[in-house]
Amino acid sequence: MRDDVGQLLVSTLEASELDVEQVGEHRWMTMLSGEWKRTIPLLLHVDEHSLKLTSLFAGVPDEGHEEVYRILLQRNQRPQHVHFALDDEGDLIITGMVPLQAVDATLIDDVLGAVLTLADETFNQVLRTGFASYLEAEQRWRAKNEMPPNPVGDPAN
Repeated sequence: MRDDVGQLLVSTLEASELDVEQVGEHRWMTMLSGEWKRTIPLLLHVDEHSLKLTSLFAGVPDEGHEEVYRILLQRNQRPQHVHFALDDEGDLIITGMVPLQAVDATLIDDVLGAVLTLADETFNQVLRTGFASYLEAEQRWRAKNEMPPNPVGDPAN
């Protein structure tokens, strides 16, 4: 079953016109592209009983940790196959797991969509909260160099 799910995973990713690279036995990488979170790396691992996924969302926040974690925990209340977590270094990740028996092309598409939606809907808020000082410095640099402001710095986005 593990090999069948791996083949289905690869064919579904390729049918979605996503580049896919095998990075180990039963492990593949692909890259999703969002509107706000432009690059969303995604590791998919087919183990003995489940399809697991992990995506780096952002590094360890520079500031506003409590508020960032509150934002992420509130997002985790939504019923879906993916949720936010911290990795061993404290980086913010999106992770999920579904049983192999449930995996079909529709579920793979749903999980990819859930990762993309979760990342895109949350990215600006987390960036403005956890990396505010960096963003302010970037906006000053952009103004000094007569560049348009970074739209992430606009709370309306």
